Amino acid sequence: MRSLLELQRGFAAALADPRAGSARMAVYRGNVSGNRGAALAVAYPVARRIVGEAFFDMLARDYARSQASASGDLNEYGDALATFLEDRPDVRDLPYLPDVARLEWLAHRAYYAADSAPFDASRPTEVRVAPACALLASEWPVVRIWQEHQEGGDPCRVNLSSGAELALVHRAGWRVEVTALRPGDYRFLERLMAGDALGEALEAAATMDAAFQPRAALAAWVQAGVITG
Repeated sequence: MRSLLELQRGFAAALADPRAGSARMAVYRGNVSGNRGAALAVAYPVARRIVGEAFFDMLARDYARSQASASGDLNEYGDALATFLEDRPDVRDLPYLPDVARLEWLAHRAYYAADSAPFDASRPTEVRVAPACALLASEWPVVRIWQEHQEGGDPCRVNLSSGAELALVHRAGWRVEVTALRPGDYRFLERLMAGDALGEALEAAATMDAAFQPRAALAAWVQAGVITG
């Protein structure tokens, strides 16, 4: 008698092979593929809008065939789409698309991230960056691209030659926000995420960016909920 693990592996292999299994298996396979495609559409609405719904759905099907889900939670499916897009010759005329996908995945994960404790001014040595926060350095204006592809935005206003952007993804309440950072703020938050003490992170930021104002930056990021206790 085959073990449960062997049965599960056989079932997973049949799902991945369109030539395997019965007609019922084909229906199940189609449902799985459809669910994965729907999950990608939820996680990557900007990428979908950029390439068009039909083309994105085709990309999603190809991605689903090459990337099996490693979790029972479809909200965790799609983390490798940016790398997948880098290898696609049919999107090479959109060189910024992989970084847009990276930003969207960070925004997607931020929405589901754990809540954090408020900043405690009595324990300044124990500050940290909220779990819903993430940083991305891109050679493309990814923040502007993301913002202009939200409701009410105008993608035609994006100037792709405007240069690189440093992005912060964070969650204010239940709303995910994407913000362009100055180099000093980026370095400050990057060093905190790496485990530096507050004073060390502030000093590193001030050293590399003469315009960085430690007191103002600390107050602003505490108020935004980016820095917590």
